Amino acid sequence: MKYICYWEIKPEDLDKVIPLFQKMRELRGTPGYPKEITPTYGFSGEMSGFTLYEVDDPKQISNHYIHYHPLMKFTWKPIAEATEFVATYMKKKK
Repeated sequence: MKYICYWEIKPEDLDKVIPLFQKMRELRGTPGYPKEITPTYGFSGEMSGFTLYEVDDPKQISNHYIHYHPLMKFTWKPIAEATEFVATYMKKKK
């Protein structure tokens, strides 16, 4: 399943988060961790952003969270292409 993962950090934690981010770049897509679909994006002028991930097992989300805990806040939302939604809707409508 695909997810959009919103992230947020406090400015005072940035120096602590950078080494964790660099290590996570190596871990993404390895067993136990979600595979990134896009680069990690930041919202201009903010200490927040998002990344799109492919997740095969909910434990991958837990491992990702634990890697950064307690320095970052994450919100994971499942996403699907609109064509999938429309196809499912049309089947249910009949």
